[in-house]
Amino acid sequence: MYYRSKGKSVCADVIPFYEDGEFKLFYLRDYRDIKNDGEGCPWCLLTTKDLVNYTDNGPTILRGSKDEQDLYVFTGCTVKYNGEYYVFYTGHNPHLRRQGLPEQKILMAKGDRLTNLHKVKDFVFEAPEWLEMHDFRDPFVFFDEQKNKYCMLLAGRVKNDDPVDVRGVTLIAYSDDLYNWEVDKEPFYAPSAFFTHECPDLFKMGDYWYLVFSEFTDRICTTYRMSTSINGPWITPKVNSFDGHAFYAAKSASDGKRRIMFGWNCIKNNECDDDFWQWGGTIIPHELVQDSDGTLYVKCPQEVSLSYGKQIDCKQTSSFGNVAQKGKVYEVGENGGKSVVMFNEMPENCKIEFEFETTDDIGDFGLILRGSDDLARRYEARFEPRFNRLCFDKFPRKDNCVHVNVDVERYCPIKAGEKNKAIVIVEGSVLEVYVNDKVAMSARMFDHKQGKFGFYAKDTKVKFNNIRLSVR
Repeated sequence: MYYRSKGKSVCADVIPFYEDGEFKLFYLRDYRDIKNDGEGCPWCLLTTKDLVNYTDNGPTILRGSKDEQDLYVFTGCTVKYNGEYYVFYTGHNPHLRRQGLPEQKILMAKGDRLTNLHKVKDFVFEAPEWLEMHDFRDPFVFFDEQKNKYCMLLAGRVKNDDPVDVRGVTLIAYSDDLYNWEVDKEPFYAPSAFFTHECPDLFKMGDYWYLVFSEFTDRICTTYRMSTSINGPWITPKVNSFDGHAFYAAKSASDGKRRIMFGWNCIKNNECDDDFWQWGGTIIPHELVQDSDGTLYVKCPQEVSLSYGKQIDCKQTSSFGNVAQKGKVYEVGENGGKSVVMFNEMPENCKIEFEFETTDDIGDFGLILRGSDDLARRYEARFEPRFNRLCFDKFPRKDNCVHVNVDVERYCPIKAGEKNKAIVIVEGSVLEVYVNDKVAMSARMFDHKQGKFGFYAKDTKVKFNNIRLSVR
């Protein structure tokens, strides 16, 4: 279902382009095996017509040597002009920094097909002297009809005396011919809030323009700003991210009817729950939804949900506490204590759907995943209405005091008496939780490979209805 390249390698930043009924997804392949595969990463081309089945066409922009600028072929964009594809990308080489040379420059490749690109050796675009030279990356090119010019958004950093972690800006450069570019000294967006605004993306939906970028200074997530004008001012919505820490560097593409965001669900070191997060992982698509006030949310793409077409009977296997079944409804919990109802053993890859309704916002409740019979080993997607929070947890924890995944949580308001729905997709270690077509939470489950699913409520009472388990 979700794509990760073969072997030890992982997929990092996705550069989406839509054409001829197909999403064409360039992605950065990190081989994770310098001994056997060498250093650096290329762009590979992944294609899909349905967000379910993918074809990997292999490397299309090859990494350079240790002495060349593009040892690492990093993020960029694709533009089609006069029947040719112009691909702008970041040439990254950490070895050059040690020589006092820029670590990053903007480079170009072009060709008549996306599978037949050649590097334009005489195109090099580097940071002007008033910017920090090592952070100049992630070009996003579009044509501004009002200015009658090509524009390039860039992630950069200004030279000033501000704290080191707030010098990040979204830059804009202009060109008449796609070859000669000049950076405007007035940044496109400069909030003095982040180290760098990675992977900028810009698009319009309805009456609003949206500026999307990823930041690793604060919450480590993909965030967005909105405006009624392409020139700003840029407003920060209350909920200004699409997912949590485990969904990063997302960029979008439209098929003319809807817009899909492609990010990566990051892995952890040694693929172990208690280890640290790493760069790259598995490609995840979210579908963008625009609310009536212009704010954005994401939901599970319909093709992804419908691909789990074989339903499995849900059979209750155990329970404790206050659990009552009334037809398809399970009433779980009370104001005081914890109650649990457990069902089938989970397939490795599956979808769980359910509806739920709470009676108050006092306690917490949620979905148990891969739980052992004694529940000493389990994962939880936990709702905490009193904090307007959806979060992810694992038991046993690394220690008995620290919440193991404080960085995997989402703002998720749940009101008593209102009906809610959830879609939960499990594919190997990947976990995707969608609530009410407005909230998405990505997570990882590495350590526990098997177990049952179920529901719990603590210090509250919850009705769980229409519980469905499906596989592909």
